[in-house]
Amino acid sequence: MRKLALLSLLLCLGAAPVSGAPAAAPQLTMTDPEANSVVQAPVYMVHLMFDLPVDIRNVVFNVTDGAGKAVNVGQPMPMDPEGKMLMAIPQKPLPAGTYKVRWHAAGPDGKPLDGEFSFTAK
Repeated sequence: MRKLALLSLLLCLGAAPVSGAPAAAPQLTMTDPEANSVVQAPVYMVHLMFDLPVDIRNVVFNVTDGAGKAVNVGQPMPMDPEGKMLMAIPQKPLPAGTYKVRWHAAGPDGKPLDGEFSFTAK
């Protein structure tokens, strides 16, 4: 009987959610312009969308043109109250050319996230 009670207790504990389990890290789900796309110039904004909120205080967009020259896109801004969609607005709309966007962010747990994508404006 004791073994059955102990086994039942262990099974219940195994099925119970663990409150200290780590949360999933946010994943990039969309960019606009899309990665490797050809879009109509000029480009007025660059967007990133995540499946979970990111800490907007730690987000950086680094945009460079085809020659590797930095493009001023200012400070990224949230586009929704949750912090899942972010945008950066270039100081001047991006003319025709190829661009690389490198982004850095942090999840709610502080773990760093980063990635990059390119697009061409024609």
